[in-house]
Amino acid sequence: MKNKRALFLIISWALIFLPYVLTRKSPPGYIIGGDTLVHAAIARGIYLGRNPFLDQTYNVPPNWYPFLYHLIVAIFAKIVGIEKSMLMLQAVFSLLMLLIMYWIAKNLWGETAGIFVLSLSLLLLPAHRYPNPKELAPILGMISLYFSLRRKYYLGGLFAGLSLWTHYAVAAPLITFFLVLAIKNRKYMISLALALLTFSPFIVNVILHAQFLLPHVEDIYRFWITDTLERKLSSLLPPLYLIPLIFLALLRMYKEKDENAMKLFLFISIIAGMRLFPEILKPFGIDLWSSRFIGLLPYSYVLLASYGVRSLNGEILNVMALTLIPVFASLNFWYSVINDPFIQASSVELNEYFPQEHFVDVAEWIVKNTARDDVIGAGEEMGMMINALTGRPIIATMYGHGNIFLNNTERRHELKLLFLGNCSEKIIVLQKYRVKYVIVDPLTEAKNMSCVGKVIFRKGDVEIVKVGEL
Repeated sequence: MKNKRALFLIISWALIFLPYVLTRKSPPGYIIGGDTLVHAAIARGIYLGRNPFLDQTYNVPPNWYPFLYHLIVAIFAKIVGIEKSMLMLQAVFSLLMLLIMYWIAKNLWGETAGIFVLSLSLLLLPAHRYPNPKELAPILGMISLYFSLRRKYYLGGLFAGLSLWTHYAVAAPLITFFLVLAIKNRKYMISLALALLTFSPFIVNVILHAQFLLPHVEDIYRFWITDTLERKLSSLLPPLYLIPLIFLALLRMYKEKDENAMKLFLFISIIAGMRLFPEILKPFGIDLWSSRFIGLLPYSYVLLASYGVRSLNGEILNVMALTLIPVFASLNFWYSVINDPFIQASSVELNEYFPQEHFVDVAEWIVKNTARDDVIGAGEEMGMMINALTGRPIIATMYGHGNIFLNNTERRHELKLLFLGNCSEKIIVLQKYRVKYVIVDPLTEAKNMSCVGKVIFRKGDVEIVKVGEL
């Protein structure tokens, strides 16, 4: 990289972020109930060669999560394994995010804006603490936004479609953006059509196989109650340190009538509108969780701020971009890590963090002794871990982590019958889901398991039962 200031900021990224990734013993969030397990399970199913349009937890259609991120994880896993692939891609995507933001701002408003947005993007590193699709979706979304600002209709639509294939809620404001722009310029309908066409295989698969007309979202965050109007409004506010810079950007935009800045502000307004829109639906008894729609908002604010700084003194900009912001970004990132209790598990080996559950030993036995599509009957906690560690399908996963297009309530009820029902009820469940093995562990209450089959593996208080002839 020819620009020494840009190179300095890339080195700053390495000093801030790489020690975090390199000291992880497992992917952050690799804990009971962690979303990282869901993404690891999807990636592992694809890695093992299963049809990606199937739900990788239950091995039935449809898949409920767009799988571009998981496909990339699976590809790199061929070299380093799932866990290391997820960790490696945390570093790759965090660096790519910085470089893309620099490239966008530089091409829109010049080198000064590029350097400043590169520096400000260091403050977005907490978004990369966990390996998940929300690392990749904003990168693709911002590329789409850039091409849309530059009237590259086909590229804007293509990257919006790819962003949808990563996280459709994060990318959804781009669809509205195209619609609004198409009011004055119908060529943006090309972007809209191409984005939807790119994403259409996912939509068709859901329509053909979903058990519900509308998705059934299981609320583990109680957002129906907690996502108040006040909370929605506060989520739309930029960080305090950006407010003066955004104010400068708005003043500059008013004076210069810069088309790119005005469209960027329009995009921010669309995100705000989509975040607040559920308040209109509440009187009709319709609840919609809109917090996922603001995934591109922090990146848009940073980009807009870079437009406003060009009027500042060069020395002031250098001090801010090369000293104050990197130092603050380092403190900000490590504060977010230290104060996140769910990251603790990733600093020790998995079998040390869960010594009594023997997840690793059980998973190793299953990988060596079962086929890829053998269904495992296990309690929700054990099942979620084993699904992630082995890729084997299970009967039901934990509340709030299952396919929103399938009947998870029914599956959990029948899983309960497998462990607590009488022998006749157990056999019905085993036959319905074609269960090959059942795991009995301390986390799951179980009765009358002798009629299921024969114990073929035991580690501490954990047993694996091979299902007998039914």
